[in-house]
Amino acid sequence: MCLVVAMLLTGTSSATFAHDGSADTAQGAATFSVDELEPLLRALEQLGFERRAITNVFYDRRLRKIDRVVAINAINPDTAEMYRQYTSPYALHLARKFQRRHRQILSQLEEEYGVPQQFIVAILLVETQFGRAHLPYRVLEVFTTLAVEGHPQAVERHYHRLKVRHPAIEKEWLAARMLEKADFAFRELVAALFMFRENLQYLYEVRGSYAGAIGIPQFLPSSYLRWAVDGDGDGRIDLDQLSDALPSVANFLRYHGWSPEAHFRRKWRAVWEYNHSDHYVRTIFEIAFRLSAPSGRKHL
Repeated sequence: MCLVVAMLLTGTSSATFAHDGSADTAQGAATFSVDELEPLLRALEQLGFERRAITNVFYDRRLRKIDRVVAINAINPDTAEMYRQYTSPYALHLARKFQRRHRQILSQLEEEYGVPQQFIVAILLVETQFGRAHLPYRVLEVFTTLAVEGHPQAVERHYHRLKVRHPAIEKEWLAARMLEKADFAFRELVAALFMFRENLQYLYEVRGSYAGAIGIPQFLPSSYLRWAVDGDGDGRIDLDQLSDALPSVANFLRYHGWSPEAHFRRKWRAVWEYNHSDHYVRTIFEIAFRLSAPSGRKHL
């Protein structure tokens, strides 16, 4: 059980703050209650975060609980059909166009990291269509929502909501899944706070996917801290810029075992580490093969 959930189940706080957990019908969301936020803040304090700074972040009236991300992250469908659009003629046309436009930097990265440029292009196509995809969620709200929703009362509430659309869902499975996601979200929330430790309020400007992934290559905060690269040497890493996004993908794959000499299974595993889905990996390889087909000179 994650630290946040464990603390939440052991008691409640008597502190009084502005948020009361009431529904916000204007925004279609709800605020977080003190009993939800206080265990979270205590856990963050134990990790060394300064109380005043995190209080200002989490008791900001802009912060909203997003039930939708709980449902999406819990169910998280993964089918071959979901990825079929990325191997369509139009998608491959966009990929070839992108590859031609950025051939110089892609060739440099291929030489430096040993990762074929077609795989970098394929990943960016699937992740955000080269930055065109709409990323609607505040990552702060994604991780905070998931982190505090692992307790039995939340499971009960989400179970009844999800049962309508997913009649086969089992409460025990959902409880385990939500605890798993709460643990994941707390770790990523800590990483996000560390990323923006010099200006925590900037977290309200950072938007990403339903899972909290950010930027063109869709890195989670923990991945950003470990594998993101300052490709243009300007002293900062901005994954909304191709100059940093492209080498970050190459660096991730190389770290996870990709090399020109590696066996096919090891290369498959490197892409799988990017997204734990065989459907995803199969799609990335198919796109890369198709991008290399015209010349026939690129090999795995």
